[in-house]
Amino acid sequence: MKLYKIIILLFIIPSIYTAQFSEVLIDIDYSNISEKEMFIFENFEGEIKSYFMNNYFFDDPDELAIILDIHMVIENVNNKGGEKIISAQILFSNQKDQHHYSKSFDFLYNKGEALYKTEMFHPLTSLLNCYAYLQIAYELDTYEYLGGNKYFLKAQNIASDGKNSMYSRNWQARLKKIRKQTEQNIYRELRYNFWVTIDALDVKSPNFDEAMKFSSNFYESIIAYDEYYGYGKPLSQFLNAYNIEIVEISKILKYQQLIDYLSIYDESNKIIYQKYYQN
Repeated sequence: MKLYKIIILLFIIPSIYTAQFSEVLIDIDYSNISEKEMFIFENFEGEIKSYFMNNYFFDDPDELAIILDIHMVIENVNNKGGEKIISAQILFSNQKDQHHYSKSFDFLYNKGEALYKTEMFHPLTSLLNCYAYLQIAYELDTYEYLGGNKYFLKAQNIASDGKNSMYSRNWQARLKKIRKQTEQNIYRELRYNFWVTIDALDVKSPNFDEAMKFSSNFYESIIAYDEYYGYGKPLSQFLNAYNIEIVEISKILKYQQLIDYLSIYDESNKIIYQKYYQN
């Protein structure tokens, strides 16, 4: 497990749980709905957390060092044929470089309803699955080049099912975005190069030759990304998350060329990069 990716659990998980995520944080904003509608959401956060802690999302039963930080905004509750149709927005994050925002989506939910993982499309759990798979895909990309392809495809398949469902709101846009993320091989490659560099240094006997090789690949990937996409997300999010680590790696490897380039390319973090030149 990568040193910089080890997450300390902040709560105790009962032994019966089969958690694959190191931590699941849920924050839900109910400010848009009336007090009389609040009864619907009694223990809603708990049901979502239990859903992630009690189900498998990754083929390997071992835990992945991934935080799922979920922020949801309930927009409104509508009655349709005696059922409660809820509209919401959601943001999934790993508290580092991954931030996946979803515009409004609709789902059914009744007070105290348990959430079950199923292969059939469900307007709430399928959305949760979709973004969990994206987080897993990006994590696996750091272990093997394009190693997350299987889970990008899982997310795409869910989005495709959502697009053709009765709850199709914004699923077409999600599908388009996920396909774009899957095809961003330059970005995925630079993340892989970065973490292989970390791995080469994060041992009792560091492999400096391998670290330098992949750090150079990382530098070349950034240049390629700039030429193809210019400056912006998702690379800017990655640099915001890991600029300190990049400086430390560059100091160890005496790789000033990388810092010189990033000081110009990623000007918003220039003060951080300038620490390279300090003793």
